[in-house]
Order: sequence, then structure tokens, then C-alpha cells
Amino acid sequence: MIDYSKDIILNSNLSLRRNIKGFDFPKTMTLDDSLKVIDIFRKIYGDKLILLEDLDETSLNKLLASFALSKNFDKGSRQIGLVFEDDYILTINDKDHLAINIIDFNMDIKNAYKKAMEVEGKLDKVMDFAFSAKLGFLTSSARNTGSGLEIFLKTFLFGLIDSNEAYFGLKQALMADGIFINKYRPYRDRPYSDDIYILKNVGNYRKDMDSYLAKIEENLDVIVRNERRFRRDYKLLNKIEDEEIEDKINLILNNLDQGLLKSLDQIVKNLYELKKYRALDFDTRLSPNEIDYLIFNLSKTKYKGNRNERRYKFLKEYMEGR
Repeated sequence: MIDYSKDIILNSNLSLRRNIKGFDFPKTMTLDDSLKVIDIFRKIYGDKLILLEDLDETSLNKLLASFALSKNFDKGSRQIGLVFEDDYILTINDKDHLAINIIDFNMDIKNAYKKAMEVEGKLDKVMDFAFSAKLGFLTSSARNTGSGLEIFLKTFLFGLIDSNEAYFGLKQALMADGIFINKYRPYRDRPYSDDIYILKNVGNYRKDMDSYLAKIEENLDVIVRNERRFRRDYKLLNKIEDEEIEDKINLILNNLDQGLLKSLDQIVKNLYELKKYRALDFDTRLSPNEIDYLIFNLSKTKYKGNRNERRYKFLKEYMEGR
């Protein structure tokens, strides 16, 4: 991992999406057809192919966090399969019949794409992908039709984006290079934190994919370097004294200790605040690993709704235990 992107790029996934000719897309396919697609891949991967229903909870939530599995994976009656290899993950019958996922590539987008294409090339020899001479590879989302490429980068940008003006200015500049940035909204279309942003590729009709990916890498490098620079000058730019930040940290920790934060929105928003102050080299009592552990576990799919007693109990016991 490139050190200067640490705690700026939180998750990354490059997905190459394909569908098999002769089958409906997963959203409308029957259970029987989904099982036939599973069998096609089982003949290739054997016992390496596992069913989603057999996956443990932690692995399931890691797939969701890394964008290797869609948040609507549980909609419909289809059977979903997975293949875990050392350098890629296949999801079968999720949004498309096949997604070749290269996760945690950080900033090396070109190599991630190269690896995905290598896997796709081998599979293309043994199955017939749905393809149109006019449109390219057919996918369930029109945005991905063409090359079938889908890139997600989850970023923590509290230094670079400090106002709506900065946000919309960056959005406009990136769109010119085929990159879409938007606030991360994982729950009920509300953001956990105003500082978490998703970067995604836009437009899959590219004659020169290598040049396009190089442009994304170039923009990403500029964003990361500027975020690091603005973090260095954060207190000066925002006219904040150490004592103010220390007071905010103590207030958050007291709220966590006393169990005063009950909803998912409140809890995770405050944890991201601690993550921000930790990145600014303040003592937050909770280590970076502890903060990430709590964010991951408190936002798991097992907790239903914004307020959940089991989530509250988990946090309370964790804070008391440490």
C-alpha cells in the first residue's frame, strides 16, 4: 500500500461485469436458471465455488464493505455463488451473472484492470458472454454496458472538501475526466459522515481504456496528495485551537462511554469524527484499528433499522470492556 493514501482511500474495488448469453439478468431470472448458471461455474471452479447462504457473517459484511457484493443481494429468489481466489473474487448471480472483483488495489487501477481482463479472457474461452456489436457487453445496469467496467473508491476527504462549493467544484472537474464523486449514503439515503465520498467511473464506451484508467489514476493521485496537504494545515485553515478539538474528542468519548448515542447515524458519525482527529495526530483513546472495528461491526447487516438494541448493547459492552 502507498503510505500517503492511508486513511484516505478506505476501500477500493474494480469489477468487470459479464452476463451469459441465453439467460435473463439476475434481477428477473428464475431460481432454476440461477442454479444452471451456478453449475456452469462449478464445472470450472469445483469446490472453490461456495453459495452465499453458506458464507459467515463477517465475510458477508466484508464483501459489502468492499463493493464486491451489491447492497440488494438479498432481493429476489436467485441463488448467488462466490469464488475466492488469492487475487480476485467472483460474485455470481448478484447484479450480473458474473463480476470479477479486484479489491483493495488502492491506487493501482491499471494493474487491477489487467488482472480482471486476464481472468475474463480465460472464462471467455469456455462460455458465451452476452454481447452487442453496437452496445458492447450487456449488463444489468446501463451505466456499465460497454466494457462492463465498474470502479468504486471509498474515500475520506475531510481536508480537501470543506464546503459545498468545494464539493460541487470537484464534482464538475472530475466529471470532465469521466469520474463521478458523490457522498457515501449507505443507510436510508443519509450519509454517516459528511466526509466520506465515493468515486466511480462514468462512461464505458472507451476506445483507449488504458489512457482512461491512467487519467483516473492521475486524478486520484492529485486528490490524495491534496487531501494529505490540507490535513497538515487543517487547524490553521479552519482556525481551530488544539483545546477545541480535545474538547470535542472528550465529548464524543463521554457519549460513547455513557451510552448516550443510540442510533446508527449518531454512533457512526461520531466514530468518523474520532477517525478524523486521530488522523490529525490527536489522542482519541480508541486506536485507529478500534475505530475501524467498531464502524465495521456496528453497521453490519444483522442490525435492522437505525435504532437497534443489539447494536447498542454491543457498543456498550465494548466500551465497558476496554
